[in-house]
Amino acid sequence: MKRRKFLETVPPVGLGLFVVPNLTLCSSSIQEKWNGAIRVPLSVIGSSAKIPSDKRIAFGWSPHVLNPDDEVLLKSKQLPRDAYVFLRISVALEMWDQAILQVFVPDEGETQLGILDIRHSSVLVPYELKIDSKHISLINKYGIKVKLLTSKPFGFFNQPSTEVGNNVFTPHFLLSPSEKGTVPDFLNFFMSIDSVQAFGWREGTVLDGLWQLYSLKGEEKALTAIKEHFDLFFEGENLKYENSRNDPRDNKIDGIESTIPYATLARIHPDHPILKTVIEAWDSYAQENGMVTDGPTVTAEGCYTVAYPMAVIGKVWNDPALKKRALEQLKHRFVLIENGNLNLRYHSDKGSYSYKNWARGAAWTLLGFARTLSELKGEIQDREIINKFKEGVDNAISMQKENGLWNGFMDAENAPDTSGSAGISAAILIGVKEGFLPTTYRQYAEKCWTALQNYLTPDGLLKEVSQDNRGGLQLQQGNYRVIAQMGMGLMAQLYANRE
Repeated sequence: MKRRKFLETVPPVGLGLFVVPNLTLCSSSIQEKWNGAIRVPLSVIGSSAKIPSDKRIAFGWSPHVLNPDDEVLLKSKQLPRDAYVFLRISVALEMWDQAILQVFVPDEGETQLGILDIRHSSVLVPYELKIDSKHISLINKYGIKVKLLTSKPFGFFNQPSTEVGNNVFTPHFLLSPSEKGTVPDFLNFFMSIDSVQAFGWREGTVLDGLWQLYSLKGEEKALTAIKEHFDLFFEGENLKYENSRNDPRDNKIDGIESTIPYATLARIHPDHPILKTVIEAWDSYAQENGMVTDGPTVTAEGCYTVAYPMAVIGKVWNDPALKKRALEQLKHRFVLIENGNLNLRYHSDKGSYSYKNWARGAAWTLLGFARTLSELKGEIQDREIINKFKEGVDNAISMQKENGLWNGFMDAENAPDTSGSAGISAAILIGVKEGFLPTTYRQYAEKCWTALQNYLTPDGLLKEVSQDNRGGLQLQQGNYRVIAQMGMGLMAQLYANRE
């Protein structure tokens, strides 16, 4: 499916061309000396089930679908034995349940390599299994098999695209002399097509991180990546994407959480016709009091996915009413910051809260406040909103752990969430830079930045991200964590705002 038309409709904005290094080495060079991580592609051997006719795979990329008890053989060229080895596959079908994949060598004894446990995942998210290097000789001889043990179909991306270098999403081995990546690895990966996510809040977070790398750090690669990402979602001026159940949603708005990408779109294409559709959608979602929400529940996401893009569009259109309306969205959400807490949701019909002190919810609130206030600083100042923002930041700081991160639920003893931590810290740095917070608050964000660097994969992806909020409280209160480019978008915003 040809999508690469968006660049033709956008005027150059200081666009600098560059080439992203391809980490996948040809078979003849795998055995050579190498200094960094490489990806070794895997051939997929086996039959694939079909997807329902009313569903669609992102960008027309090729999926392989396993039904329960199906097996597939994965084979590569010869692997070296002196490396850390990780098996990677990426989700192609949206998931609202769990897939357990058994990974083994199809030798006589069916040598077990481990289990891939994939829960409630969006598409375009990679999952990895570390493989003991002692098994390399067997893998070189037999390949590996993957068997689906659970009761629902599971789909992963299969063949490389003929139009886009998407080899990070197709099955591969990641080989590296080190278990950890560096900040340059992170930036190299992030400022490329490899950081693309499902359209909506996930991709919007990535685009926002890329924009800040460009606007604050002068990274021309980031601007190029933005336009390459939009190439995947637009055919000319027509938006083509799927929702969280693989249903086509072309030229439609899919709830308030889906409107964050339009902040970045408005910056580089302020006259794009889809922006009028966004405004119409916000109007249709507006409650009697003017709050834009999907229902009676007051949500933290709306601070970042509604107020902030509304401010950006209002600014580029020079629309005073839209800018004022953006600030009002924050005031409607004051109720989320209360009594030392940061809440994801306030159920106005019941007068109750849920997801109290969930780290990524705190990030949505604080980042939405910080980005909206920053966007409109030169035009509208509202001391009441600034004071509420500082109150929220103070609440978060009180729950920061000694290691510099925030746990998935900030006031509980569960695993840290790198995405929420990065988002909270980015909001703090924006607040300091704009004069909304004391300069002493910088130390809390810097402590987080130092800690986050311990959670990078050898090729620069961010680990230990709380999974998409599809599995309810039970999943979020546990220690299940994933790799996610969405989390990298929040980390990029933190990086971009550092001095």
